[in-house]
Amino acid sequence: MTARRLAVLLAVGGVLAVTGVGEWTAAGTGREPLVPTPPGPGASEIAVEMLDNDFLPEVLRVAPGSTIVWRNLGRNAHTVTADDETWTSASLTAGQTYRHTFPRPGAYTYYCVPHGGREGQGMAGIVLIGDAPRPEAPPRPPTPASGRPRTLEVPGLYSTIQAAVRAARPGDLVLIGPGRYREEVVVTTPGVTLRGRDRTRVILDGGFKRANGVKVLGADGVVIENMTARHYTANGFYWTGVRGYRGSYLTAYNNGEYGFYAFDSVFGQLDHSYAAGHPDSGFYIGQCKPCHALITHVLAEGNALGYSGTNAGGDLTIRDSIWRHNLAGVVPNTLDSERLAPQDAVRVVTNLVYSNHNLRAPAERLQYPSFGNGIILAGGINNVVEGNLVWDHPNYGILVIANLDDRLWIPSGNVVRHNAVWAAGRADLALAAPAGPGNCFLGGRHRRSRPPAIEGLYGCGSPLRRIGGGDPGPFLVMFQQYLLARSGRIRSPDWRTQPAPPPQPGMPEPLAPPEPAWPTTESRRAVPAPVAAPSAPPAEAYAFASQFSSRPQRGAEWLRLILYLLPVALYSVSVLLVGADLWRRRDLRPASRVGWLALALFIPFVGAGIYLLLRLLRRRGRKRSTAAP
Repeated sequence: MTARRLAVLLAVGGVLAVTGVGEWTAAGTGREPLVPTPPGPGASEIAVEMLDNDFLPEVLRVAPGSTIVWRNLGRNAHTVTADDETWTSASLTAGQTYRHTFPRPGAYTYYCVPHGGREGQGMAGIVLIGDAPRPEAPPRPPTPASGRPRTLEVPGLYSTIQAAVRAARPGDLVLIGPGRYREEVVVTTPGVTLRGRDRTRVILDGGFKRANGVKVLGADGVVIENMTARHYTANGFYWTGVRGYRGSYLTAYNNGEYGFYAFDSVFGQLDHSYAAGHPDSGFYIGQCKPCHALITHVLAEGNALGYSGTNAGGDLTIRDSIWRHNLAGVVPNTLDSERLAPQDAVRVVTNLVYSNHNLRAPAERLQYPSFGNGIILAGGINNVVEGNLVWDHPNYGILVIANLDDRLWIPSGNVVRHNAVWAAGRADLALAAPAGPGNCFLGGRHRRSRPPAIEGLYGCGSPLRRIGGGDPGPFLVMFQQYLLARSGRIRSPDWRTQPAPPPQPGMPEPLAPPEPAWPTTESRRAVPAPVAAPSAPPAEAYAFASQFSSRPQRGAEWLRLILYLLPVALYSVSVLLVGADLWRRRDLRPASRVGWLALALFIPFVGAGIYLLLRLLRRRGRKRSTAAP
């Protein structure tokens, strides 16, 4: 999906409650209750919510003559398409609706074209009219065979990739020769490997009209290797509802949503791959907990977000990769528009994250509030960010912040340690208010933070970390960018016209036998915890090497903290002075006392100043009156 309404107020919409006209099936009954249809005109419209990527409710039983209204409450565009294609919606963006009336009893199955398939695969649903029985789900294909795999060559034995995939059995290798393949490949057989002979010359081309380059629907253990997907209206490479997946040595560029999209899927790996020119994110893993997933040795540039992961975590590691020249870098986040909120337990370790302030990158309107930040933990909990080099961001290098969707998601339990962060415009490290307990910062190299002296105030041994808090400044910065995005003054470049990337390194042995999706050599290699902080800038940071700090400027940071807290202290003193004086006065009615106190509280400094000045002038007037003969 996905990066999705990020930072504070990065989005509007999400999960709404079903309107009371549908009920979930009771466990073990096998029947859905009939939804009562009240009499009267307009009473038979019943709502179904479209989230990313689910219909809620998935199964709905209604009376004949009812009209179903599907409303897209997610971030992505979705369709409502009958399995037999007798009725279909257009592509529905966020907030749009589609209506269809069902006059006769029957079972009507449907799906979303970009994110699902016929017979209940992926994002799909059923409408049962009257007493029609629910169709039986097709049996799940068998698990991969242990015998010797076959090699199905394209072109050669098969003229299209899809034809070879249909013929494939679990364990087979579909080996694709150089060429431009104008098709969308749908994989429903588990354990199949799709591999190009040449990463740069094997090109899946969507022609700006097909949805996905490769769409894997509920097929476990599918591996895609050594090819390029471009010009699809949704995603380059997409897995949904699978157990076991891998994408290696892949290039995805100039697709309408994501380059790599793993949704509701576990035990997976994305490695040695490249993503550019996507208006959402280059790499996305969403709605899994625990995910048991790894992103390693990838490069994302020229996207709205390098990485976005909504409600994804638990044994999910992003490591040893480069995130550069995007609108924002690495953004795990919590949203109501997907299940399993809040986002929980991602480890971001030993990455290079730099220069993510690219206004020439295509971006959806509500991605802009994340602009100019390296790593954002948006409403997530229990994440670890360590051992990364982060530089050249006009806002914040590493930012921990709440995320507002239908609910306000407060970050807590996040650990930011042993990173080298420098050359950030506003602050290298930031904890935005409101923040929950348990967020802490330790052992990093940075110059400035918000609040100042962040490793002292919110160090991993500080009592204050148990309370929470943070600095309201980053919240206001994100909110300002959100308002700017909502105003329509930000014009995003078109993803269709982004430049093609340079060739990327291909798979070392494209004719080797297939390897399993999971576990992999990389997934077995554990990264030690904690990771030591980098001691020197990399070669990529040559232009900013002079700003690299070998140690935090602790004295300057504590001085900034004193100056930061000074207005708060002066404000508190001024309010206390006004309050104490009002407590002693007997010449004012209670309403007047409350009014003056409110003035001092809600108009800082000015309110208290007016009161104290008038009080001083009155006392002088009394002294003159007493001294007069």
